[in-house]
Amino acid sequence: MNENELNVLIGKMKAGDRESFNQIFRRFYPSLTRFCIRFVGDTDTAAEIVQDLFVKLWSGREKVNFTTGFEPYMLRAVRNAAITFINKERSHAEANERVFSGDSDNNDPSETLQSNNLEASYRQVLAAMPEKRREVFLASRFEGLKYNEIAEKLGVSQKTVEAHMSAAIKQLREGLKEYL
Repeated sequence: MNENELNVLIGKMKAGDRESFNQIFRRFYPSLTRFCIRFVGDTDTAAEIVQDLFVKLWSGREKVNFTTGFEPYMLRAVRNAAITFINKERSHAEANERVFSGDSDNNDPSETLQSNNLEASYRQVLAAMPEKRREVFLASRFEGLKYNEIAEKLGVSQKTVEAHMSAAIKQLREGLKEYL
């Protein structure tokens, strides 16, 4: 795909043409995912990050401006999203370590209460998920299975697993937004 063809597709995508968006997705998704793997070291996580970026691209298609070109823009967006993911993972790991070790910076009762409320809210959101979505999420996050392993275990396609994970993460974000 040359630069002119890409610009035509981008123009159509901005106007709401899904097929143009799909062509752009199919063209750039594999290379952007490989690029993201360099940062996060995991194919499934990289795929999820790149998919989220394409969802954001579609949602904000009218406003997005590729002044440096589409590919440099997306490479920068993937890099930034991967760094954000790594920083969140690191801070989650540190917070989990403090919670599970019983250490707290100041053993503040309000901090303990908030932690308990967060855990209760988390359990409520999990319980409210449809069964398959919850199964997929728990298999990924707590059993450490990759998407293809989950798909095989549950007898569904990998795309179905990806859809369930995206929906689960969205549901968690929504249900826990007061804590984020």
